[in-house]
Amino acid sequence: MKTRLITGLIYSIFLAAILIVNIPIVDTLVVIAISLIGVYEYNKAFKTAGYNPISWIGYLGCLTLFSMGGLVENADKILCIRIALPAILICIFSYAILTNLKFNIIDVMITCFSLVLIPFMFSFIKLILMMENGRLLIWYVILGAFASDIAAYFIGSKFGKRKLCPDISPNKTVEGSIAGIVAVVIAYIVITLIANNYYSLDINMYLAIFSGVIIAIVGQFGDLTASAIKRFCKIKDFGSLMPGHGGILDRLDSMMFVAPVIYIIFKVYMGL
Repeated sequence: MKTRLITGLIYSIFLAAILIVNIPIVDTLVVIAISLIGVYEYNKAFKTAGYNPISWIGYLGCLTLFSMGGLVENADKILCIRIALPAILICIFSYAILTNLKFNIIDVMITCFSLVLIPFMFSFIKLILMMENGRLLIWYVILGAFASDIAAYFIGSKFGKRKLCPDISPNKTVEGSIAGIVAVVIAYIVITLIANNYYSLDINMYLAIFSGVIIAIVGQFGDLTASAIKRFCKIKDFGSLMPGHGGILDRLDSMMFVAPVIYIIFKVYMGL
């Protein structure tokens, strides 16, 4: 527990420093680094299970998504992403065929899924930061992921009795899940009050509460998705980069699902 808290504090300070500095290229490099590490952890997990994902294509795909995916200022973000992802997937299948299927079709599909699950989903973090008031809006991602995780962990471990998904993650409980939803709603109410009173964003409070419920549920599905992969690969953690927490994917699994949904919510809301 002590190691977990110390590691969490160190990474929280690191995260806060990045957000305060507000240098776009630093944002991009950090998200690229997270994606590359995530793909590495993902590939390592499946290799442990006896599969052979095309690792170098996964890493190259990360860089391609971030160079073509609108993660450069003044780029057409959505158009570039629509071009980048299909182009990478076509190249993966073409490579497999040209090498006479040295990698079997399951390895190819594992590689394709890694690009959709990790760099594509993480790319929305940078896209949110590029929005107007993005440095404030990104806190809806951070709080949406971490408030649920923290509340579910502490309440579930102390009061949890009914198992949520015992076949996927035996330690998760219904009580912890409900606590996670409540925690995110409270966090969203607080950040929305700050945004409206100090930054004049005029975010509808009912939208914030509704979003809090949706985001907490989506984040928990992100966590369960990572747990399902770990259970399939028969590993406890994706890595050991963050002592007490595991690897990048162990800590940021919820954020992979939360970031795209937050981006869509605010894009639609601001469009209206």
